[in-house]
Amino acid sequence: MNQQSFDTIGGVKARRMRAANKSQPPKDLPGREVVRRSEKPSLWRHVFGMFATLVAATALTLAYVEYYGDETDAIPSQDVRLAPIPQPAESDTLNGTSTALPDLLGEEVPLGANPTESLAPQAQFDALGNPIANSNAAKDENLMAGQTPVAAAQPSASAITINGQVIGGGLIAAPVQGLTRVSSFGLLPTRANDGRTPFKVYARPFTASASAKPVSLIIGGLGINQTLTRRAIEDLPADVTLSFAAHAPNLQRQINAARSNGHEVLLELPMESIAFDANEPGANRALRVGGTDTQNQSNLDWLLSRASGYFAVTNYNGDLFLQRSDSVVPMMASLSDAGVGFIFDGSSSAPSLPALAGASRLPFLKAGSLIDSAPDSGSIKAELENIAGLGASGAAPVGVGFTYPQTLDAVSEWIKTLESRGLVLAPVSSRMPQR
Repeated sequence: MNQQSFDTIGGVKARRMRAANKSQPPKDLPGREVVRRSEKPSLWRHVFGMFATLVAATALTLAYVEYYGDETDAIPSQDVRLAPIPQPAESDTLNGTSTALPDLLGEEVPLGANPTESLAPQAQFDALGNPIANSNAAKDENLMAGQTPVAAAQPSASAITINGQVIGGGLIAAPVQGLTRVSSFGLLPTRANDGRTPFKVYARPFTASASAKPVSLIIGGLGINQTLTRRAIEDLPADVTLSFAAHAPNLQRQINAARSNGHEVLLELPMESIAFDANEPGANRALRVGGTDTQNQSNLDWLLSRASGYFAVTNYNGDLFLQRSDSVVPMMASLSDAGVGFIFDGSSSAPSLPALAGASRLPFLKAGSLIDSAPDSGSIKAELENIAGLGASGAAPVGVGFTYPQTLDAVSEWIKTLESRGLVLAPVSSRMPQR
């Protein structure tokens, strides 16, 4: 082997030895410190570095804006005007169809009326809000609080009751526990879990007489004229059924006063007529043929929430509404669920009502005649005599009148003659089927 080949082989061996030495950890030599790299880099060192970088970048940005920024860049250069968006009907709690909120002035001011104008005629109060002695306001306050000479608003603990009714004197105060449910408008009548209904509990008890034949009277339109309302409540016998306009102010207090005097009461529901006047009081809450089921149900709930203590409802107008089965059926179903009855005043033709009420299991009655369609004394007395004749034949007639002064005068005199004719005045509820 020549010298050149030997050198070549030696070089290859040297290179291999150097490569092997690199792949093996260095050996500790005496007197020499060996520094080794850690297997994992430090995480905290990187986190701190990033945080420091972020702080520095933020500080530089703020410094740049402070020294080189222009404040006028933040001022808008032009106005942008957006067309106003009308509020949805659900937000209108006075005239809309919403059931979102109750009408907080419902007990004091008729729907849609100016509160200042509505309350002004009744403002016979002193600076502390107390009625001035001997004023009409004081008399009304005593009446509506149930302070009448006939009976107290609350029955005594020893009062005798049948089905929740007080026998003799005033009727039990409303609302009775279990006969209401909460709605967004207020309390609504409902059937109790034990089977009681407002119809059965709030109707005036009556025991038929074997020696006298019954006749019944409804006096309606109460609550609007305070003087005539007070007169009807105080002067008419307790067996006369009183009917109140649903949109009347202070409705609950007036119903309380009537019931404390022993009168059972009805609530009048405004319904669309052929000559419907949208500006008439209560028209915006009327049950209408053109209204949707949702709108009519909302209006019905509002009307029913106006007070407690009525055993049934009756129509106010409605010669158009009551001829439409598609409008009447949902109303009757709701009234049946509420446990109240329905009395049709007989002022128009609505032949399908008895069958529809029967299908809904709704206590129903059609009144016989309107005694004061012509509000003069002669006509009213003639109609009352006709009722007396029907009563003598055993027909158990029901007459309907309104709070005209002439009507109250004629009715008061006529009632005094009933006993001598073998007739007895009976509350209207006693003429209705129990369902």
